[in-house]
Amino acid sequence: MTTGQTPTSGRGVVLIGADGAAVQRMGARGYVIAALPATNVDTGLAAVAAAIAELRADPATRGIVAVAGFGAGGALAFLAATRLGADAAATLWGAGIGEFLAESKLVRVPLSMHFADDDERVPFAEVRAIKGALEGFGTTEIYRYKQRDPQAEEDAERRACAVIEGVNAPSG
Repeated sequence: MTTGQTPTSGRGVVLIGADGAAVQRMGARGYVIAALPATNVDTGLAAVAAAIAELRADPATRGIVAVAGFGAGGALAFLAATRLGADAAATLWGAGIGEFLAESKLVRVPLSMHFADDDERVPFAEVRAIKGALEGFGTTEIYRYKQRDPQAEEDAERRACAVIEGVNAPSG
């Protein structure tokens, strides 16, 4: 687990499959970060659940924990929203989500999803299926970008962080 330079956001974020630059940018926002590699769902879910529990127990997070999955980490971030009790989730160029669309009805937390039309790992048909499964959910935002380029990556990260920032501390 790593902490941003000054943990001011009062939020923990589990980053799955993020590169070092993304981890640094998120840490600079003041998030308390747990960075995990993107792994298969069978082994990855236990690691994500443990990271969520660890961050939730950290007083600097105020009990708020989001999960953001990059690339192959997208399915794990989606499942963190449906199975693991994350307070918010984001998928950035998230692959593998289509396999778990039956769980879409379980999404009860803010979810920000970002896809690029030129991403061969997430074909347009899968993005369309994801959109169809989640359309009408007031907590879900789905963005498509013509291509994955630096501007799209900046926009996706900014939008994902806005969703994370919108989560309030649990009462009680």
